[in-house]
Amino acid sequence: MNTALRVPWRLLSFGVAWILAQGIAESVLGPLFGLLSQRVGETVPMYPFTMLIGVAVGCAVALRFVDDVPWSVMALGDGAWRSRWIGRGALLGTAAILGTAGLLWVVGALRIEALPAGGLDGAPVVEDSWGGTALRLLLLLGPAALWEELVFRGYLYAVAEEAAGRWVARWSSSVAFGVVHLMNPGANVRTTAVVMLAGLCLCLVRERTGSLPAAWSAHLAWNWVMAAVLHVPVSGLPFATPGYRATLSGSDWISGGAWGPEGGLVAMLVLGGSLAVGFRRRSALTET
Repeated sequence: MNTALRVPWRLLSFGVAWILAQGIAESVLGPLFGLLSQRVGETVPMYPFTMLIGVAVGCAVALRFVDDVPWSVMALGDGAWRSRWIGRGALLGTAAILGTAGLLWVVGALRIEALPAGGLDGAPVVEDSWGGTALRLLLLLGPAALWEELVFRGYLYAVAEEAAGRWVARWSSSVAFGVVHLMNPGANVRTTAVVMLAGLCLCLVRERTGSLPAAWSAHLAWNWVMAAVLHVPVSGLPFATPGYRATLSGSDWISGGAWGPEGGLVAMLVLGGSLAVGFRRRSALTET
């Protein structure tokens, strides 16, 4: 069968395996997370972990029984989990979001204010230290970022690249990444465009390093710095903010507003500039 014609069947098998595995994981882990929530006195989210299990099983089934290809097609081959790639990804993600926050601070659209232990609007009140909250956020955001990378820069990218080439893989996976985030609170055309740009940046990290975990660590660092360091919403989702928070002011088009700093023009400029530098360096390396 023609490669392009096989794409729907490959994606269908991946999706079916994902949904079935996630359903089983929720049935098995539901009571355990219920007990854990009772012990700690607050709800412990199960969703990121069952999503990760479902996606990982979906990838395994599709790669092994439908595509008959190794994990390396998803940039998960030998050496993909090397600390150098994970560290480089984390550094890129951290630099990008801190650069965005720094520019917002310079133009007066971001400031830090003291806050009693509690949360952003709509977030649960949590009496805890900064370290405890930061660790919980890492445990929550880590699997969430990983399942998103497995889906968008992993399996979807690999299928699109084989069927139609790298540029189609970049754009199709990034558009899908943006569309999925339309389900988040406060999403609109502007925020979706920024998420798509972020998706393209993560594609470039995957390509330049040959490591999907590098894209994951960049994604995680970006989200974790917003939630644990700046105490701002992540893609419209608020989190607990003990002690202080960064507040955004002025036009939402500039600062991102309730979506967080990743939803405004400043983030778009930082991500667009990062893409331009990345592609320029890639072209220079190719020429030499």
